[in-house]
Amino acid sequence: MKKGFKIAAAVVVIAAAAGLIFTRINKPKEELQTKELPAVTLTQPSSGSIASEESLIGSIQPSDTYYVMPKVAGELLEVYVSNGDTVNAGDPIARIDVKDQLDAAEIQLSAATSQRDSAQVQANTATDALNRMTPLYQAGDISAQEYESTQAQATAAQNAVKAAQSSVDAAQLQVNNLKDYATVTAPAAGTVQNTAMTVNATVSQSSQLCMITGAGAKTVDFNVTEEMLNNLEMGREVVVEKQGSEYHGAVSDIGSVANAQTGLFPIEATLTDAQALPDGTSCKVRVMAEQHDHTMLIPLDCVFYAAGESYVYTYDEAAGEVHKAVITTDLSDDKNIEVVDGLNGSDKIVSSWTDELYDGAKVRILDENGNVIGGETDAAREAAETTAAQTTEAQ
Repeated sequence: MKKGFKIAAAVVVIAAAAGLIFTRINKPKEELQTKELPAVTLTQPSSGSIASEESLIGSIQPSDTYYVMPKVAGELLEVYVSNGDTVNAGDPIARIDVKDQLDAAEIQLSAATSQRDSAQVQANTATDALNRMTPLYQAGDISAQEYESTQAQATAAQNAVKAAQSSVDAAQLQVNNLKDYATVTAPAAGTVQNTAMTVNATVSQSSQLCMITGAGAKTVDFNVTEEMLNNLEMGREVVVEKQGSEYHGAVSDIGSVANAQTGLFPIEATLTDAQALPDGTSCKVRVMAEQHDHTMLIPLDCVFYAAGESYVYTYDEAAGEVHKAVITTDLSDDKNIEVVDGLNGSDKIVSSWTDELYDGAKVRILDENGNVIGGETDAAREAAETTAAQTTEAQ
């Protein structure tokens, strides 16, 4: 009885084992689960020019500034201009009362003229006397001493006439000047500014009646460091930003003496089509501080930074993987950065970002439309198969 029971139990165990084996053998193969490799785009270094810009604060100035000051003191009888008026060279600015001064100058002119006329009469008399003495002296009828005395008197009389004529000329010039100076005129074409003239006000030669800003191109004044100064040259382009607008110009003057307080060097740039800019106001100035030509450039987005190093990932086509390459950079702009060491022109650089990148990572390459170039590489397929095999083995 017991023996039969043992035999039956053994049969059941064997049947169960056989069934399990059969199920295992006939179970459908599970589809291999593979993990896609990271997909990246590539680019290559290019050769070109790159410049760095500095942003500074500048001051808008007119191309020429003229300070109008009277050449004679007196009371303002008329004022012909106001702030903002446009004038041409020679246009009247104001008229000054010079009547008293003119009367005095004309009196001096009259006196000087009388003195000259009197001197001329004496000179004529002396000359006549000399003319009478000359033939007598030649005939020996008068002594040489007497003749020379008459000759000296005639010369002195002529010199007196010349001196008197100089006084007349000076007095006449004073009269003419007073007449001319009575009306103050614009020294050049431009715009009248900073005037505070009022009728009946008294002015002197040291009074500033107004300022005329030239009608020519505007300029912008700014200051730079010695390092920037060494990289500047005449004609370097500058861009002025004011109230959302940009104005272009070029460096027209480079100062060689630093400001004693700031240690900065003054620079002037002439602007084009900038008449709308108000004089004396501040503005932002962008100036190219340095430029490198025929240098290696890569897109700025290709560069990664860690632990004070700049690096990129380069692609090894044969291995289908990327490698970290530490680079040395210099100038950069809003698109590109200059590479001075760590790359050559034939390197293929990863130009997209993914957090799956690391030194030696297997990758897929995408074209500009996001399609895998030529499907997966042999190396990529091999990596995928290895991953699948490891997954199956784990199961």
